[in-house]
Amino acid sequence: MLRKRPLGKRRLPVPSGDKKMNFPLEKYITIMAVYYKVYQNNNPHNPNKGNWYARAAMIDTDTTETLAKSIMEKCTVNEADVLAVIKALVGEITRSLQSSHRVKLPGFGTFKIGITSSGAPSRDKFSVANITGAHVLFQPELKISANGTRTRTFLTGTRVKELINYEGLADDADSGKSDAGDKPATDDSGKSDAGDSGKGTSPQEGV
Repeated sequence: MLRKRPLGKRRLPVPSGDKKMNFPLEKYITIMAVYYKVYQNNNPHNPNKGNWYARAAMIDTDTTETLAKSIMEKCTVNEADVLAVIKALVGEITRSLQSSHRVKLPGFGTFKIGITSSGAPSRDKFSVANITGAHVLFQPELKISANGTRTRTFLTGTRVKELINYEGLADDADSGKSDAGDKPATDDSGKSDAGDSGKGTSPQEGV
């Protein structure tokens, strides 16, 4: 008598050897929404003073452990193995970056280390002492479709909703500045993209 597998979370097949992972991952990914909060620009030196804008609002933080559990539920690899691979990957990326290598992960993106420095009055006056810091640059993978549409990993299909009753909304109206926490990562263009963190309730459909 055949035993029927109970309904519930489906496990993805794990390819062996050098087979490509062609199963449709998007079918197994539950997409919620990126929340945003609205703030007023009250910077007296900005010509757009008084206008209202939106910025991304982070409502929670996922860790290596939470990601490992989620991955485990979608494939046949156990949580301990997933954690081991993630930790090993972090170590290998660190080694490569600190060896002045660019790290490219297909389907993910590219990492590299950038540096900042203070200026010197002439070339011969510049030394390693002028190096003031280092930071990691991440560029999501760019895909260009046959019709020329450009999309980046992690952004395809993004939906946004307004997060109302956001703690700290009044503070933003007073400052007119984005309240970023850690220094935002930047891509090769040098542009930064930082959201905000906090808690909120009652999501409302946005654009």
